[in-house]
Amino acid sequence: MLYTRGVNTPNTLESLEPCSKQYSLKADLKLNTWLAVATVVALVSQYLLRLNPFWSSPLRAAVALAPVAPGLLYVRSWFRFVRGLDELQRRIQQEAMLFAAVGTVVIGAVINVLDTNGIAVPGLRHGLELGGTFYAMGGLWLVGTAIANCRYK
Repeated sequence: MLYTRGVNTPNTLESLEPCSKQYSLKADLKLNTWLAVATVVALVSQYLLRLNPFWSSPLRAAVALAPVAPGLLYVRSWFRFVRGLDELQRRIQQEAMLFAAVGTVVIGAVINVLDTNGIAVPGLRHGLELGGTFYAMGGLWLVGTAIANCRYK
């Protein structure tokens, strides 16, 4: 287990909550470094694409998809962290992520159906896009975590 604090000590979500007694900057940085890298790469790629609208299509596609690689590495680090949680917290996180993933697919499908039928959704002319997908999943993950925590109390 990559993120465990001791040999037999499971990971805890409290180790990622600033101002909690169990907060660990080391665990937080191990988990969230790839998220920070993906965010910076996404901002830089958006800036470069706006600055250079006449680049070739393959180059524009490569720059636009550049944040996907560090994003996938973040997902890998999150899965490793969840694998180190105790059984109940692991189940809660898996249910919350499933809720977030399915909810994001439903939101994307609804936006697509509305757009196909000529009903414009303000600010979502091209669907959720990459950033909107992560925002939707993050928000739905918070809701899913709250629901799952209430179920298992």
